Amino acid sequence: MNARAILPLVGILAAAAAIAEERVLPEQPTTVLVSNRDVNRIHCPQGVQDVIWSAEKPVKVSRAGDNVFVKFLVAKQGERETYATAPLDVHVVCGGAVYTLILHPSAMDSVTVRLGDARRTQLQAVAREWGSLAIEDQLKRLTLAVYRNQIPDAFTRKVITTGDPRRNLAIYRNAQVVGQSEVIAPGIGLKAVEYVVIAGEAMQLSERDFLVAQMGDVVAVTLEPLALKKDEVARLIVIERVAETGELP
Repeated sequence: MNARAILPLVGILAAAAAIAEERVLPEQPTTVLVSNRDVNRIHCPQGVQDVIWSAEKPVKVSRAGDNVFVKFLVAKQGERETYATAPLDVHVVCGGAVYTLILHPSAMDSVTVRLGDARRTQLQAVAREWGSLAIEDQLKRLTLAVYRNQIPDAFTRKVITTGDPRRNLAIYRNAQVVGQSEVIAPGIGLKAVEYVVIAGEAMQLSERDFLVAQMGDVVAVTLEPLALKKDEVARLIVIERVAETGELP
């Protein structure tokens, strides 16, 4: 066995039985422990375009839709069965990228190998889904997601530090406007910022009052309620337009 086959196994063979699923990133050889007795599955969410392996190795590799199935063959001599131990390099073309897997057959249960970055896949799905909506529908949907606290997994939510001067705004003389959290919607160039408005006296508010430079590049404002008594609190959700940094990570 060569050094490449030995080194990745140091310290992880003891945990082999507990491994049931692995995730692999493209363009970097990745060692994966797999079963030498059961069928192993390699899953590509974008659909497998090709799979290459050494045909002379004692293994059966089949492709079906989004999946590649790998079964190491068992050598039989009379009543004696010998399970595979030699590693197998498998190259899977998935979503236009090449994934190189160094499969090490071991005495363990079947393993599922998932190709790609889960977060990147989520981001791409959000960009496709939300990008097809009119801007008015994007604004409404993002506002409702924040209001109902139903933030998509691919979005980034950050709690605003108490006292952050950028989000502790002196817009009203008789009310505090304090930032609570930010939600970044990657791929569509929008950010939602939630504030609380604390009334220092009875007052009637207007959403138009928050279309000010201190709020950033505002494209939508939602405020509830509009009428406050002294010390009552309103929820304020402001949608800002933010510059995209380029391709999704």
